[in-house]
Amino acid sequence: MSHASPSAELFEHFPARPGQKLKDGQYTVHRKLGSGVYSTTYLVSDPQAECDEFTNRYRAAKILTVEGTRTYHEGQSRELEFLKQIAACDDIDSLPVLEDHFEERGPEGTHLCLVTQLLSTDVSSFRRSAPNKALPAHTAKTILTQILEALAQLHALGIIHTDVKLDNILFNSVKGDNDVEDRLKTETVAVEGEVEIKGETYPVLRSQPIRHDFAWDASPFISEIMQFVLVDLGQAQRAGEQPTVDEFSAYALRAPELILRSDFGPKVDIWAVGCLAFELLVGRWLFAPEEGEDWTLEDDHLAKMMELTGERCSAAMLERASFRSKYFDEQGSLLRLELIPDHSIEAALTAYKIVPDMEIAGAASFIRACLRLDSSDRPSAEVLQIHPWLMGKVGDPPEQS
Repeated sequence: MSHASPSAELFEHFPARPGQKLKDGQYTVHRKLGSGVYSTTYLVSDPQAECDEFTNRYRAAKILTVEGTRTYHEGQSRELEFLKQIAACDDIDSLPVLEDHFEERGPEGTHLCLVTQLLSTDVSSFRRSAPNKALPAHTAKTILTQILEALAQLHALGIIHTDVKLDNILFNSVKGDNDVEDRLKTETVAVEGEVEIKGETYPVLRSQPIRHDFAWDASPFISEIMQFVLVDLGQAQRAGEQPTVDEFSAYALRAPELILRSDFGPKVDIWAVGCLAFELLVGRWLFAPEEGEDWTLEDDHLAKMMELTGERCSAAMLERASFRSKYFDEQGSLLRLELIPDHSIEAALTAYKIVPDMEIAGAASFIRACLRLDSSDRPSAEVLQIHPWLMGKVGDPPEQS
């Protein structure tokens, strides 16, 4: 198909061609791996790189849009700053490793390029590959444990991710250069059409991530060797500093303090982890708020949070909330919605008949720890790493004598 009048979004992205050279010829573009609102990621190779048995020649180049590059120059996006800080660490746990960065000129402006290790597909598509869209508890625990490792390191560095979601968790499973080259030989570059920008024609490439060989129903033994990386620090913020933007995270994963504009800090990431634990186990979002004739999306979201957790926003929490009067009366009750009693995390996990009975109590305990309404009551990522459910001490059958 041909795109005669491409959208403004296409102009914003860097329109790379297979075989194109970047950074004065150092890198060669091979295919498109994926894209987001503010960036496109390409598979590139560096022929001059020193190689061992692991991938060194092939890397991922995340190229920001013109707008994304502008937000970097204006200090709204601090991804490069945070990636440099991570790269300076002795050991990096489940986080992207910055190997190079530079700027490239495109037809519509300048693009910041971030070169990192090459990763595979995302956990969101992996979850959706299961017939019921849910993953076994042992696989969910592996993913959550590694994401908590990543968050513990980020938070120790004073970095808040703010966009922890399954789309941003990638498999770290590329075996080496030979593996990549075999896939390049067997999978031709997919071109969906072309676009004309300033009189020149560019191909519109389809996303072709490097796929892994893991199945959704992998055994506990196999799931233990899965490795994951928490990517995309484009919205990340510095703890203790004024946020550079007003809106964070996917709506369904947004913590109550983000709605109320109260205590913004690292614990917004912990709330998201609790929501993701449910999504991994059940195959559905934990929160799916809806707007009504007499109430807003935010009203319903706050009501569902209180119903599910059995908690109420404390007077101290509401006192610190800039938007308190938008949602609560003087007594701390919601202005426009009555709470429905008898909801619980256990009931939500049980309702779909997917999570094994022996996992319900432990999973609910983990999720409840993450979903404390007052962020100061939530445990740190470091503490959550040794939660009994993740450590296999809750829900496991007794050992056979």
